[in-house]
Amino acid sequence: MARIRSDRPDGERLWRLRKLHSQIDATLVDRDDGSVEIAFFYNGERVYARRWTAREPGVADAARTRADLERSGWASHW
Repeated sequence: MARIRSDRPDGERLWRLRKLHSQIDATLVDRDDGSVEIAFFYNGERVYARRWTAREPGVADAARTRADLERSGWASHW
């Protein structure tokens, strides 16, 4: 499991979901070694991150997480 930090990394936002007055963002950061990090933020605070050796499995995992959240009532918001 990745070390949790409270700072927001520079990176590409993959998606944002909202529910009531809360939001969850997923961001992707390319690393120098060719890996990527997918990080999730709840109301701007980093709550989870995972590093992947390639972009495709990381983006696919973020998409699965988004689908799970949408099934539980979260809605897309950019």
